[in-house]
Amino acid sequence: MVKKILLGFIAFLLLTGFYSCKPGGEKNSKDTLSKDDTVVSDIDALNLLIASDSANPENLYKRSRYYLDNKDINKALSDIGKAIELNDRDADYFVTLADLYLAMGQIPNCLDALKKAEELDPKNNNALLKLAEVYLILRDYQSTFNYTAKALDIEQFNPVAFFIRGYAYMEQGDTALAIRSFQAAADQNQNYYDAYIELGLLYTSLKNPLASGYLETAVRIDPNREEGYYFLGMVYQEQEIITKAIETYEKLLLISPGHKEAHYNLGYINLVYVQDFENAIRYFDQAILLDPKYTDAYFNRGYSYELAGDFQNARKDYLKSLEVTPNYERAILGLNRLDTN
Repeated sequence: MVKKILLGFIAFLLLTGFYSCKPGGEKNSKDTLSKDDTVVSDIDALNLLIASDSANPENLYKRSRYYLDNKDINKALSDIGKAIELNDRDADYFVTLADLYLAMGQIPNCLDALKKAEELDPKNNNALLKLAEVYLILRDYQSTFNYTAKALDIEQFNPVAFFIRGYAYMEQGDTALAIRSFQAAADQNQNYYDAYIELGLLYTSLKNPLASGYLETAVRIDPNREEGYYFLGMVYQEQEIITKAIETYEKLLLISPGHKEAHYNLGYINLVYVQDFENAIRYFDQAILLDPKYTDAYFNRGYSYELAGDFQNARKDYLKSLEVTPNYERAILGLNRLDTN
């Protein structure tokens, strides 16, 4: 059975950098790069600068960002702590400290650091947006809206603010305002991958054919991220546009060969729509290899064997699915069918 597309995409975004305030393809609205956009290509050169001038907080800040980007939290925390000791009046230093606390799961400390950043620079867009994001995590939606409003008052071209608002509306169940907010984010930044993903998922939930167009755009923006292909494949599959569904899942497997749901869904398509049982079994084999406790894959492989007339292997898979998930009703019905033959 086709797995449902979940709107709870926030867990994925947490893992892949949603809370960095940097959507894919977005540029700083100013002509110059902000501190957070600084890229250190040679850590050795930065180390030399710090060794020659250890009292320069800016170099410590830059190295802290480098360590944070490379997930070396302890070194990043040490450097930003030293930078703040040398200069405790720079709001961006406290924003970085907040990023580190968030990465460590220390939400109260994260909020304290962001409030300090806001105190030092009430118009710091990064601090305001990160405060909105943290309150979103805490499901304090009113505070989320308050901080996105502050950010938009300062800078009207602010796609991240609209994106955060969209998430807050979505979590509150207001689909119309969520769509309006995500659309505003996409209008301001036409390369905003995550905004197009969310619009695609919301329109999918409404069974609106616009869903595929938004997801196709997301895939064009970033053809290396697997979830765009997966959600698009699901939409094609649910709309029974089978050729496109197969093509999309196959593209997904090129960039992510270990995507078990793609193997499973290709098996399901071959079983139900194409009725190529041999191919279906091959895809279910791969799904089971990736997840030996994949109950649905065992059952559907068993059903493929049954339809192909291989009742012995069908029985083995039905029994295996019951071993993984006791009282699995479809497997019980399958065994009953085999027993009556």
